[in-house]
Amino acid sequence: GVRIIKFYAWEKPFGKEVGKVREKELQALTKLAYTSAVGFSLILLSAPIIQPILVFLTYINIQDDPLTASTAFTTVALFNIMRFPFAFLPMGMLQFIQSRISLRRLGKYLRLPELEPYVLPESPPDNANVSSSKGEGEIGSISMSNCSFAWVHPERAVTPLEDRNAKKKEKKRGSNGGDMNASRRGSRLSLSRRSSRRSQGDEDGAGRGSLGGTTHSGVSLGSDIEGSQRGADPVTLKDISLNIAPGSLVAVVGTVGSGKSSLLSAILGEMEPLDEARVYLPRDDLGEKVAVERTNFVSYCSQTPWVVNDTLRGNILFGRPFHQARYDQVVKACALVDDLSVLPAGDATEIGEKGINLSGGQKARVSLARALYSSDARVLLLDDPLSAVDAHVGEHLFKEAISGQASKGMTTILVTHHVHVLPRCDKVLVMEGGRIQHQGTYQELIDRGVDFAGAVDVTKKEEDDKEEKGDKEEKKDGAKTEEMKAEKSEKKDGEDGGKGSAESLKRKGEEGGADKGDGNKKASGALVKKEEREEGAVVGSLYLHYARAGGLLSFISLVFIQGLGRGAEIMASFWLSLWAERAVSASMRDDPMGDDETTWHLNIYAAFGMLSVACLTGRSVVMAVHRLHASRKLHENLVSSVLRAPVAFFDVTPTGRILGRFAADMDKIDLDLTQSIGQGFSTIFSVLGALGAIVAATKGTFLIPLAPISYVYYVIQKWFRRTSTELQRVTAIAISPIFADFSQVLSGTSTIRAYGGQDRFFKKCQSSFDSFNASYNLQQMCNFWLGLRLDILGGCIGGFIGAIAVATSSANFIPAGWLGLALSYAIEVTGYLKHGVRMIAQVEADMNSVERVLFYSDNIDSEAPDVIPGKDPVGEWPSKGKVEIKHASMRYRDGPLVLKDITLTVKGGEKIGVVGRTGSGKSSLMNLLFRITEPEPDGGKVIIDGVDTSQIGTEALRLNLSIIPQDPVMFSNSVRYNLDPFGSSTDEQLWDVLRKVQLAEVIAALPQGLEDQVAEGGENFSQGQRQLLCIARSLLRNPKILVMDEATASIDNATDAMIQSMIRENFSDATVLTIAHRLGTIMDSDRVLVLDDGRIAEFDSPKALLEMEGGIFRAMVEKSREAHGTEED
Repeated sequence: GVRIIKFYAWEKPFGKEVGKVREKELQALTKLAYTSAVGFSLILLSAPIIQPILVFLTYINIQDDPLTASTAFTTVALFNIMRFPFAFLPMGMLQFIQSRISLRRLGKYLRLPELEPYVLPESPPDNANVSSSKGEGEIGSISMSNCSFAWVHPERAVTPLEDRNAKKKEKKRGSNGGDMNASRRGSRLSLSRRSSRRSQGDEDGAGRGSLGGTTHSGVSLGSDIEGSQRGADPVTLKDISLNIAPGSLVAVVGTVGSGKSSLLSAILGEMEPLDEARVYLPRDDLGEKVAVERTNFVSYCSQTPWVVNDTLRGNILFGRPFHQARYDQVVKACALVDDLSVLPAGDATEIGEKGINLSGGQKARVSLARALYSSDARVLLLDDPLSAVDAHVGEHLFKEAISGQASKGMTTILVTHHVHVLPRCDKVLVMEGGRIQHQGTYQELIDRGVDFAGAVDVTKKEEDDKEEKGDKEEKKDGAKTEEMKAEKSEKKDGEDGGKGSAESLKRKGEEGGADKGDGNKKASGALVKKEEREEGAVVGSLYLHYARAGGLLSFISLVFIQGLGRGAEIMASFWLSLWAERAVSASMRDDPMGDDETTWHLNIYAAFGMLSVACLTGRSVVMAVHRLHASRKLHENLVSSVLRAPVAFFDVTPTGRILGRFAADMDKIDLDLTQSIGQGFSTIFSVLGALGAIVAATKGTFLIPLAPISYVYYVIQKWFRRTSTELQRVTAIAISPIFADFSQVLSGTSTIRAYGGQDRFFKKCQSSFDSFNASYNLQQMCNFWLGLRLDILGGCIGGFIGAIAVATSSANFIPAGWLGLALSYAIEVTGYLKHGVRMIAQVEADMNSVERVLFYSDNIDSEAPDVIPGKDPVGEWPSKGKVEIKHASMRYRDGPLVLKDITLTVKGGEKIGVVGRTGSGKSSLMNLLFRITEPEPDGGKVIIDGVDTSQIGTEALRLNLSIIPQDPVMFSNSVRYNLDPFGSSTDEQLWDVLRKVQLAEVIAALPQGLEDQVAEGGENFSQGQRQLLCIARSLLRNPKILVMDEATASIDNATDAMIQSMIRENFSDATVLTIAHRLGTIMDSDRVLVLDDGRIAEFDSPKALLEMEGGIFRAMVEKSREAHGTEED
């Protein structure tokens, strides 16, 4: 969705939305921080200091014997031994609470019902009420009778995750934009079984909105989206009876929301069967062979192509063995040969996360090639793959791939809007409202009076278009007339299987490719760069940066309070020694201390102790303040930097890598870092204080072994710190693939299950976890290594002091009280040494998270300023919509020029169609207009209504333009927010635009209307509905310049015709630039811009271009007609 955020200049509202969620998280962190500071520090950490005071008070009141050094320091030593258990007790309690919460959340997820296996690999029984047909019960046939399916079973509409009281639910809905606390733990888990295939582009949406007559209830951790549509009928497919003979080709047609994609999902076993519904897919690989080969029985091509971050060959093979002949056949049938020839590493080229290195049509052809590659597959399910390619490539795919040798012997079900292919199908299913309204051969349905034009209606204006005069065929059959005209399409990045398509792939690789001079990377076909990682010790400036983020004053106060507190503890110990010596001396003189003198000594001791407790509590409070300020500042800078990053950054950066910063790294900063720093300071001061006390108590003799002991200690901690810091960096990097793999698998679950790839992807995810655990386990081994050596070192210290005590006992060189104090601190210093090194190393390791966050905050490129005071236009701008481009050239990163010396003028209010083959520069022209990519230095300029757009802020520019993209993007928030994130429109205005796109009834049917929540990725709306909502979004902005980037590619022709009519009516005064989807939609444009290899090849009225001999546009129209010649014959 980042491209939409950029196109619409939504960085600020989305930053505020993230900030709101973050503020709630910080509120929880604040409670935790102050509870820990006041509660745990005051009660638990101060216990070893307060308890000796109480013990000594009790002792002098009930014992007649004086307080001796041996008694005093034995007591102090015993309580000091308890210091670490008391210190770790609160941390252990916190870990226990957090673990309990995590286990409870996991438990809710694991208790959710599993998919019920209702697809049976057998023939239907005699009593299955399945009407007999040719091939029924044979291998490769598909049968079902009166079956109904839902995305969520009505009896389970309320799941364990929804079992909350109404008050909590309402409160939760109010903050449904996201749960950062949950995301920090590892990304939100979409639990609904339909979520994965929805995200792959379930266009029909019969289970999601009123267009299909039904809705569904999803289940998501951290949200109440699952309840947002609970009021409607949850049944998606109703009374489905179907018999498909093996080897036949069946087409499924219907309007948006009719249930086409859901029918494929039902056959895949992805839905909830109602009333014991069963799907029968007889097969011959039962018994022992099932576990090995059943995964190849069904192949599936989702509507929105799902590709993995792998090589192109890896995406086609999808874990199956490589067979050269079959591979070559499939690549040729899917028109990929020329694309492979120009790739940097051929089919070994990495295509990037979510296929960013490919155009939409290329991804569709790769997905189709994957489905066809398995020669063992007997059933082929294709969800509208032809909509992603232009007419003549679609014809090639239909002839060679779908109905040709590549799919010979397969039972194929093809969901399509392309009605011209229906006569060549063995059977046609017409769906409406989740039911099969008609089925039979194309001719049988025509004879019954089925009006296919009703599902793929086109405008009457198109019928009378003058530019269609070259089409000499007079259509006698109304249905055929509509079919032919509806199919004169030129799809996004129209693939012809030739040079243009290949050049686009090459250009996209350069757009998102490696840094300058990285020739090896380009040669190897790699796209995503290896994650950056610092080496060596953490630089000192990093500590200063973190200190400033939380406030230098609080950081300095922390150091001062820590030193003061430790000094008070040491003074208390010396005072105790002095007290014991005086008590013993007075007893030996038969003049024991009086009560007043004893009380005075005790009060002084208690005063030092209470000062230490106050400092301990103050330190914890200051730490909490610093932690919260630093976390807020670092997170704000990170969000701002990422939102201001150019689109190219997201192309080459995996999602998991970005999530790693916001999740794992911010988690370290929020919870661990300040605590580690506090403990690090505490142990440093404790070690220094203890060693100083030992030196003083032994009258300087301890200085003799101190130098070699310090050297050994330095060497040990140096080795440990270096290793621990590097391991922490490795661990931090190892988290990113976990997020990336999980996100990838979650979005493609249905495809993975269709191909039986669960084990392979499970092992891949497991491998990522193993890599993370390996580095984490090595960190723990390092701790054990350190502990052993520091225990030996501590023993040496204690042994030396004991030796001094024995050697000087007769001479009374050192008073007994001081020896007791020295031995007490010797016992203590061993623990401090171990904990001190660990904490110093832990601080350095945790600072790696600050390092990673600051890298994204300070080092990634930023777009041009969003606001330029004094230069941004004021008032109504643009008022006319005139666009001038003067000698503009543009390239992506360090690649070749993709736009070359573009010069054109578009008058205000003109309607311009933009066409061209793949790689010609159509989308690049739109990127130039919106400044998504800047033109070359001295490479021309774009002027809108007399204003040079390079001289104004990006926000001022983009807020006054609008775009309707091909891929509709919805965000996890309310419907209102998705339409108007700025909150600047009234309810009346919102309902008005919804009525214009015919979605008012759909939204009104939702329980909360405009406030109802949109699921992640918009999965509770169909593909077509999401596109209509995006069009409503542009209507609301009422721009003077509108760009339509093939906005009707994912919807049927009837809806397309409605949208074209609506746009002509509502944007009559606006300048409209339309990247052509169907050539018929731009035939009534004022002019058509034809791009070729980044240059303007033709720019004139459609009529003039059609009359131009040898013209590119004329050739495209003729080629489109030739692609449909089969039907005319």
